Formats: sequence, C-alpha cells, structure tokens
Amino acid sequence: MRLVCCTICLINARFVVADGGRTAPMSLADARDADAALALVKAGQVDVTQASVLVALEHGWWGAATAILRSMRERGEPVGSMQEVRATATRIRDQATDVINLLRVGANAEETSVACAFQWAQRPEFIYLNVKFSSRIDGPVTVLNVDNENVTLTNESMDFSAVGRQKPKKFRLNLLFNKEIDPELSQWSFASVGRISFTLAKKVHETWPRLLRDKKKPKNMHHWYERQVTLDAEVKEEAKKRKEAKEKADKDAAEVRSKKAADEPPSTTGEPRAPGSPPMAVASDGESNEAMPPASPLPPKKKGGKKKGKGKGKGGRAAKDEL
Repeated sequence: MRLVCCTICLINARFVVADGGRTAPMSLADARDADAALALVKAGQVDVTQASVLVALEHGWWGAATAILRSMRERGEPVGSMQEVRATATRIRDQATDVINLLRVGANAEETSVACAFQWAQRPEFIYLNVKFSSRIDGPVTVLNVDNENVTLTNESMDFSAVGRQKPKKFRLNLLFNKEIDPELSQWSFASVGRISFTLAKKVHETWPRLLRDKKKPKNMHHWYERQVTLDAEVKEEAKKRKEAKEKADKDAAEVRSKKAADEPPSTTGEPRAPGSPPMAVASDGESNEAMPPASPLPPKKKGGKKKGKGKGKGGRAAKDEL
C-alpha cells in the first residue's frame, strides 16, 4: 500500500529520474496550479530561465515568477535586460487595469473623458508642452499614472490619449498648430508624477505669434511663463555669443588684409607715359598728381607808339620818306 502511494505521488508530480539517480529539471508548464509551480521552483526542479518566467506570467503564477526572478538576480544575471518579460508583464498589468476600471465605473455609468490642461513655451527651434493629467493646471492631478497611452503627431497636429490607472478616466489632448512641425524630430516622455512632456521641432525656425491655428484660446491652455523666461535668456545669450564671434572673425579678417597689403611692394604710377610727354606735376604735399600741360607763353610786348611833342612830326616825316 505504501509503495502504491509513493507511485501515485511521483506520477502527480511528474518527476523524471535520469541515469545516476538524479532528478532532471521539469518544465514549469507541467505544474497543476500556482502552489505546485512555486513548490517546484523552491525545490529546484525547474530551469531558472527567462522561458520559465514567461510561463509563470502567462499562467498567472506570480509567486513562481517572482521566485525565479529573485533567484536569477542573486546569481547575478541581467534580469533588467529581459525585454520580453517586461513587455508581457506590462500587457498583463494593462489588462488587469481595464478590468479594475470597469468595476469602478459600474455597469450603467459612462466613461469620463478629461481634456488635459497644458502649458506651452517656445524658442525659434522648438515648442515645449507640459501636459497635466487634470482639467485644471492649478489643481491636483486626477491620476498619478496612465496606461494605454497613444501619441500621434502629424505636420500640423498632435493627438494624445490615455486611460487613468487609479481612476476610470480617459485623458485626451488634441491640438491643431498654427504652423508646421517636424514629427520625425519631435519627442515626448513621462515627466513628473501625473504629467507628460512634449518637445516639438518646428519645421521653420522662427517665433510663432501663437500656438494654435484658432485665434480663440481654449480654457485648458496656459502660457508656461517660467519656462519661457529661461528660454528667452538662452536665446539672448546664444545671439550675443554669435555676434561676438562674428565681430572677432571680421576683425581677424581685416588684420589679415592689412598685413597682406603692408607686405606688398608699392605700386608704380598708372599707365606708362609716351615719350616727350610733360612731367608729372608735384603737389604741395610732395605727392605726384596727374600730368599737366605747360603754361602758354605770354605774348610779346609792343614797342614804340605815339610820342608826345616834337617827336611826332619827325617820326611822321620818316614814315612818309619810307613810303
């Protein structure tokens, strides 16, 4: 009778005895339930691997999954890089959150949608958004975390949606921008608790007169004054440094030109003069000017003329004799 009981126990546990009397590792999937799976892990009768963790998660055997991961961590294995395990655990968590939210909402209640409050600031290259999981920017956050987040960026719009983890609320933010953005260069990430931040790259580097295409300001939009002051200071400092660098480059270029001109031999007078051309006129300061023609000679003075008194008659007779 005792032999039969032992045989039944071995069959239920599905132990496989290898040569030499040692018990070979079993698959965790062979366990009947969570307690049996945990017992196999503690007895060292299953492989402590990522595959075993995945089996435990898919079956909902959280105790076995935790025990395997703890054992792997103690052995120094890089459990933080097990992306497949992380993805599976996250999916199961989100599914459980949906169930919990439905239980909180009730059978006849409708899901509540919240338009997220947000702040914005800018510099010529980027738009910065600080989105809060609440309808009021100055009020407490409605939830600390969200699940099932979805972000869609186009050249002219942004769409964000997520479901609250602590409360059954759906958070949304839909923006139609005043000008184009570059979705490929834009990024987003979860910031402090209850918030998400966006850095949107502008298609053209310039300051926008307003954020949205519609001139009417929505109630959930607020200017991010503290951030804007910091950004303006950064832009001003960068412009100052660019100006100083340009002035220094211009000064260095001028010095190079001046030195080059000083090293060159003095230039000769312009075009060669033709033989016999008048010499160059010299100015009062010693510098030569262009050639000037010589001054014309004065006409000769006339000799003779009318004489007064006795000389008039004598001269008249001489002239008559010559004729």
